[in-house]
Amino acid sequence: MHALSLLPMAAVAFLTLPARGAPGGDIVLADEVFFTVPRTDRRLTVEKTGFAHTFWAHRGAWQRFHLEEVAPSASAVGLSSGQQVMLKAWTGGYLTDKGGRMSAKSRDTSASQVWTIKSADGSEGPIVSGSRVVLYSRHGAPVVVDDPEKPGRLAVRDESDVSRLELVIELARRRSTAASTTSTAPPTTTTTTPRACADLDAAGLASALSVKTVQLPSALRSRCPGFGVDTSCRHAFYAATPSNEAHALLYNDEERNATLLLFDGEDRLLRTRVLGTEEVRGLQFEPSGAHLVALISGGTNVWGSPSYFVKMEVPSLNIVWTKPVDGKRVGLEKWTPDNTDTIAVSETRYVLHSSGNCREGQWCAGHQGDTLQVVDAVTGEQLKDEGREWSASHSCKQMIAYNDNSKVFLYANAGDAYPQALEFRAKKAKSYYGGLRFDGWGNMAGRQGVTQGAIKADPHSSGFASVWTNGTEDGRPDKLYYAGIDSSVAFVNGPRELFPNSPGTEIGGNIAPLGPGRWLVAYNEAPSDLITDYLRIFYDNWNIPESVRLTGGRLAIINGEGAVVGEPVDVAALGAPFPVEINHLVERSDGLGWVYLDGPGKSTAKIVHLRCKRA
Repeated sequence: MHALSLLPMAAVAFLTLPARGAPGGDIVLADEVFFTVPRTDRRLTVEKTGFAHTFWAHRGAWQRFHLEEVAPSASAVGLSSGQQVMLKAWTGGYLTDKGGRMSAKSRDTSASQVWTIKSADGSEGPIVSGSRVVLYSRHGAPVVVDDPEKPGRLAVRDESDVSRLELVIELARRRSTAASTTSTAPPTTTTTTPRACADLDAAGLASALSVKTVQLPSALRSRCPGFGVDTSCRHAFYAATPSNEAHALLYNDEERNATLLLFDGEDRLLRTRVLGTEEVRGLQFEPSGAHLVALISGGTNVWGSPSYFVKMEVPSLNIVWTKPVDGKRVGLEKWTPDNTDTIAVSETRYVLHSSGNCREGQWCAGHQGDTLQVVDAVTGEQLKDEGREWSASHSCKQMIAYNDNSKVFLYANAGDAYPQALEFRAKKAKSYYGGLRFDGWGNMAGRQGVTQGAIKADPHSSGFASVWTNGTEDGRPDKLYYAGIDSSVAFVNGPRELFPNSPGTEIGGNIAPLGPGRWLVAYNEAPSDLITDYLRIFYDNWNIPESVRLTGGRLAIINGEGAVVGEPVDVAALGAPFPVEINHLVERSDGLGWVYLDGPGKSTAKIVHLRCKRA
């Protein structure tokens, strides 16, 4: 096997924003703030369980704290040294002194939730964004924010090293209706609290949508000569996480560089890094948001060219490890029909599910089949005893997702022969089970019904939702289908066609959760069938007119049964086209979103953000 062709560090570029936290902006009780440990640049964080710590440097929902007055007043009160406050985490729990340790599990308010905030230098007066502060318990003991015995842990006790007490307070989100009268800084614009994602309707979708055009550091690739190889002229991977505000884009540029961009919550570029010169194949955040995982592979048409996972820290993009991944029978080098969900990740396992060519010398040589390979998330070592190959073959399409509630990976294969259907299976630990089918069709010569699909985990249950497009053998155009699937791999709802009364066709499609029993579906619409060659799934242009790409984007809300709620929204008309071949509808900390690259050879992309309040 060839050596991994990562670029040398001299070729790695980092773009950073100006440092935040410069003193200035006033803070008012009722605002949301970040607390950063200046000695480590890590932030006070509360996890879903209520566990509080300073392990991570993220700037997301888990790091925001709502400042509440102990005795609420009728008007906005500016924060000042010596003031007593309560700190409410994103979970609804309050930061609590638990006998010298801290957590945010309790939603009740008592003396143990009251903290005195003081300027670190002992001065009196206003505390503004960028001030250094120390928190004190009701007993007068300071909060140690970086315990020397257990780094990143919090403790309430005396400590002689002042640097282990100091926090920098920063304004994260303005929630007050008035500014402090003591502030000399320019007034901060107030923001309207977004609607709950679960409450959005068609009108709410349109009003919550924003589009930002960003300049790429290098143009998207424009020379893609062959099907199955070099298919990156339209392909890009976009990932985000509800755990923090980071989101990322991975694409191949004109020089074949696999270029990774990391953005903050305001869609500003934080970092860019080149990962190699192979084909981009997948991008996902770990559920915690602490790491970003990329899959780079293929595009060379040469056996033995590298396929590898890259694990990176967030937000630094420092590489933790780079490890090869491949199958004994199936290789990714000569076939790259990527799907929306090529990889799925947990905190312990990274799973690749794709298709490739059977290797020379194998009984299946010259044919295409699926491969499912697993690596250890900590070490990057491939766990070959957990992998599977050739459970589907002949013109395959794949999709996969992971549900952190049930610890289950749900994956699916569609094919023209084995199976002549869309088949769902599951992996949990080392066990594989399932075999649930949506019957399609296939002629065993490359043509088939299912053209594309996506699976997403339901964060409110142990199950999943899936959408896929399917055209009939007698020439009925592609239509979009939906099903709810539980962790035992059984249909809970559907399968059902989403738009049976629409005379046209739906192209592509993806799905994301809005709330319990409520989903957002994104797709493209056209007046007539456009995908006539069902073998060439995910080919660079699909022979789709540019007019359809620019005008076909739609969003629709469906309930858990798959019934469309209201009318679909023409997001293309709002300047937010939805990509066709490789499309990603992702959950962000404050809503959902996707990225649309403006075309081969272009240096711009549209970041589309649907702002809403997550449950």
